[in-house]
Amino acid sequence: MPATRLARRLLPHPDTLAQTPGLRWLGRYLAPRPWLWVAHRRRVAMGVAVGLAIGVIPLPTQMLVAAVFAIVFRANVAAAVAATWLTNPFTLVPIWSLAIYLGRMASGHQGPIATPEMLDIAWAQPATWGPSLWAWVQALGHPLLVGLPLAGLVLGAAAYAVVYIGWWAVIRGERLRRLRQRSRRGDLA
Repeated sequence: MPATRLARRLLPHPDTLAQTPGLRWLGRYLAPRPWLWVAHRRRVAMGVAVGLAIGVIPLPTQMLVAAVFAIVFRANVAAAVAATWLTNPFTLVPIWSLAIYLGRMASGHQGPIATPEMLDIAWAQPATWGPSLWAWVQALGHPLLVGLPLAGLVLGAAAYAVVYIGWWAVIRGERLRRLRQRSRRGDLA
Protein backbone atom coordinates (compact mmCIF):
# COMPACT_ATOMS: atom_id res chain seq x y z
CA MET A 1 0.00 0.00 0.00
CA PRO A 2 1.49 3.39 -0.94
CA ALA A 3 2.52 5.68 1.89
CA THR A 4 0.03 8.42 1.01
CA ARG A 5 -2.89 5.99 0.90
CA LEU A 6 -1.86 4.56 4.27
CA ALA A 7 -1.57 8.05 5.78
CA ARG A 8 -4.99 9.02 4.41
CA ARG A 9 -6.48 5.86 5.91
CA LEU A 10 -4.95 6.45 9.34
CA LEU A 11 -5.56 10.21 9.65
CA PRO A 12 -9.17 11.31 10.07
CA HIS A 13 -10.48 13.79 7.52
CA PRO A 14 -11.10 17.35 8.82
CA ASP A 15 -14.81 16.93 7.94
CA THR A 16 -14.96 13.89 10.24
CA LEU A 17 -13.35 15.92 13.01
CA ALA A 18 -15.86 18.73 12.45
CA GLN A 19 -18.69 16.27 13.10
CA THR A 20 -17.14 14.74 16.23
CA PRO A 21 -18.31 16.28 19.51
CA GLY A 22 -15.40 17.78 21.39
CA LEU A 23 -13.20 17.98 18.28
CA ARG A 24 -15.36 20.30 16.18
CA TRP A 25 -13.00 23.22 16.73
CA LEU A 26 -10.10 21.20 15.33
CA GLY A 27 -12.03 20.17 12.21
CA ARG A 28 -13.12 23.75 11.59
CA TYR A 29 -9.55 24.96 11.97
CA LEU A 30 -8.03 22.29 9.71
CA ALA A 31 -10.63 22.33 6.92
CA PRO A 32 -9.56 25.69 5.41
CA ARG A 33 -5.88 24.90 6.05
CA PRO A 34 -5.22 21.55 4.34
CA TRP A 35 -1.45 22.06 4.33
CA LEU A 36 -1.46 21.47 8.09
CA TRP A 37 -2.98 18.02 7.77
CA VAL A 38 -2.26 16.65 4.30
CA ALA A 39 0.16 13.73 4.07
CA HIS A 40 2.43 15.23 1.43
CA ARG A 41 6.08 14.19 1.22
CA ARG A 42 7.61 17.65 1.70
CA ARG A 43 5.14 18.74 4.39
CA VAL A 44 5.52 15.55 6.43
CA ALA A 45 9.32 15.68 6.10
CA MET A 46 9.27 19.33 7.22
CA GLY A 47 6.97 18.44 10.13
CA VAL A 48 9.31 15.69 11.31
CA ALA A 49 12.29 18.03 10.98
CA VAL A 50 10.57 20.80 12.95
CA GLY A 51 9.37 18.40 15.64
CA LEU A 52 12.78 16.81 16.11
CA ALA A 53 14.58 20.17 16.12
CA ILE A 54 12.22 21.50 18.80
CA GLY A 55 12.19 18.19 20.69
CA VAL A 56 15.95 18.29 21.24
CA ILE A 57 15.72 21.44 23.34
CA PRO A 58 14.35 20.55 26.79
CA LEU A 59 11.12 22.54 27.01
CA PRO A 60 8.08 21.65 29.09
CA THR A 61 5.74 22.35 26.16
CA GLN A 62 7.62 20.75 23.26
CA MET A 63 4.52 19.50 21.44
CA LEU A 64 2.78 22.87 21.58
CA VAL A 65 5.90 24.75 20.41
CA ALA A 66 6.41 22.18 17.61
CA ALA A 67 2.79 22.61 16.49
CA VAL A 68 3.18 26.41 16.41
CA PHE A 69 6.42 26.17 14.39
CA ALA A 70 4.79 23.64 12.06
CA ILE A 71 2.01 26.16 11.39
CA VAL A 72 4.60 28.89 10.76
CA PHE A 73 6.57 26.68 8.34
CA ARG A 74 3.38 25.26 6.76
CA ALA A 75 4.41 21.74 7.75
CA ASN A 76 2.33 18.76 8.79
CA VAL A 77 1.29 19.44 12.40
CA ALA A 78 0.67 15.79 13.30
CA ALA A 79 4.17 14.82 12.11
CA ALA A 80 5.74 17.69 14.06
CA VAL A 81 3.98 16.76 17.28
CA ALA A 82 4.78 13.06 16.87
CA ALA A 83 8.47 13.78 16.14
CA THR A 84 8.90 15.45 19.53
CA TRP A 85 8.31 12.01 21.06
CA LEU A 86 11.65 10.84 19.62
CA THR A 87 13.38 12.66 22.44
CA ASN A 88 12.84 10.65 25.60
CA PRO A 89 14.92 9.40 28.54
CA PHE A 90 16.44 6.65 26.37
CA THR A 91 17.59 9.03 23.60
CA LEU A 92 18.58 11.88 25.92
CA VAL A 93 22.17 10.74 26.49
CA PRO A 94 23.12 10.38 22.80
CA ILE A 95 21.37 13.63 21.86
CA TRP A 96 23.00 15.60 24.67
CA SER A 97 26.36 14.01 23.86
CA LEU A 98 25.98 15.23 20.28
CA ALA A 99 24.93 18.65 21.58
CA ILE A 100 27.94 18.92 23.87
CA TYR A 101 30.27 17.78 21.08
CA LEU A 102 28.82 20.34 18.64
CA GLY A 103 28.84 23.04 21.32
CA ARG A 104 32.50 22.40 22.10
CA MET A 105 33.38 22.54 18.41
CA ALA A 106 31.39 25.72 17.76
CA SER A 107 32.50 27.60 20.87
CA GLY A 108 36.10 26.43 20.90
CA HIS A 109 35.69 25.21 24.50
CA GLN A 110 38.92 23.45 25.46
CA GLY A 111 38.39 22.91 29.17
CA PRO A 112 37.34 19.69 30.85
CA ILE A 113 33.83 18.54 30.18
CA ALA A 114 31.57 17.46 33.01
CA THR A 115 31.52 13.69 33.32
CA PRO A 116 29.47 11.50 35.65
CA GLU A 117 32.64 10.93 37.69
CA MET A 118 32.84 14.68 38.33
CA LEU A 119 29.39 14.61 39.91
CA ASP A 120 30.60 14.81 43.49
CA ILE A 121 27.56 13.85 45.53
CA ALA A 122 27.83 12.93 49.17
CA TRP A 123 24.96 10.46 49.27
CA ALA A 124 24.88 10.48 53.08
CA GLN A 125 24.20 14.26 53.09
CA PRO A 126 21.06 15.04 51.06
CA ALA A 127 21.57 18.78 51.57
CA THR A 128 24.62 18.62 49.26
CA TRP A 129 22.81 16.92 46.38
CA GLY A 130 21.33 20.11 44.89
CA PRO A 131 24.51 22.22 44.95
CA SER A 132 26.59 19.31 43.59
CA LEU A 133 24.17 18.73 40.74
CA TRP A 134 24.02 22.46 39.98
CA ALA A 135 27.84 22.68 39.86
CA TRP A 136 27.91 19.73 37.47
CA VAL A 137 25.29 21.32 35.18
CA GLN A 138 27.25 24.57 35.21
CA ALA A 139 30.33 22.64 34.07
CA LEU A 140 28.29 21.50 31.06
CA GLY A 141 26.99 25.06 30.63
CA HIS A 142 28.31 26.86 27.57
CA PRO A 143 28.92 23.84 25.30
CA LEU A 144 25.45 22.49 26.08
CA LEU A 145 23.66 25.83 25.57
CA VAL A 146 25.41 26.38 22.23
CA GLY A 147 25.14 22.73 21.21
CA LEU A 148 21.44 22.08 21.82
CA PRO A 149 20.20 24.39 19.04
CA LEU A 150 22.97 23.10 16.76
CA ALA A 151 22.01 19.49 17.50
CA GLY A 152 18.39 20.39 16.78
CA LEU A 153 19.36 21.83 13.40
CA VAL A 154 21.59 18.87 12.51
CA LEU A 155 19.07 16.24 13.60
CA GLY A 156 16.18 18.15 12.01
CA ALA A 157 18.01 18.37 8.68
CA ALA A 158 18.93 14.69 8.85
CA ALA A 159 15.34 13.74 9.68
CA TYR A 160 14.06 15.82 6.76
CA ALA A 161 16.44 14.04 4.37
CA VAL A 162 15.62 10.57 5.74
CA VAL A 163 11.84 11.07 5.55
CA TYR A 164 11.92 12.76 2.15
CA ILE A 165 14.24 10.19 0.56
CA GLY A 166 12.50 7.29 2.32
CA TRP A 167 9.10 8.46 1.09
CA TRP A 168 10.52 8.84 -2.44
CA ALA A 169 11.96 5.31 -2.27
CA VAL A 170 8.61 3.85 -1.18
CA ILE A 171 6.79 5.62 -4.01
CA ARG A 172 9.46 4.56 -6.51
CA GLY A 173 9.27 0.95 -5.33
CA GLU A 174 5.48 0.99 -5.61
CA ARG A 175 5.68 2.33 -9.17
CA LEU A 176 8.21 -0.31 -10.15
CA ARG A 177 6.03 -3.03 -8.62
CA ARG A 178 3.00 -1.81 -10.60
CA LEU A 179 5.04 -1.68 -13.82
CA ARG A 180 6.21 -5.26 -13.25
CA GLN A 181 2.64 -6.39 -12.62
CA ARG A 182 1.46 -4.68 -15.81
CA SER A 183 4.24 -6.23 -17.85
CA ARG A 184 3.40 -9.69 -16.46
CA ARG A 185 -0.28 -9.19 -17.33
CA GLY A 186 0.78 -8.11 -20.81
CA ASP A 187 2.93 -11.24 -21.19
CA LEU A 188 0.04 -13.46 -20.12
CA ALA A 189 -2.43 -11.90 -22.56
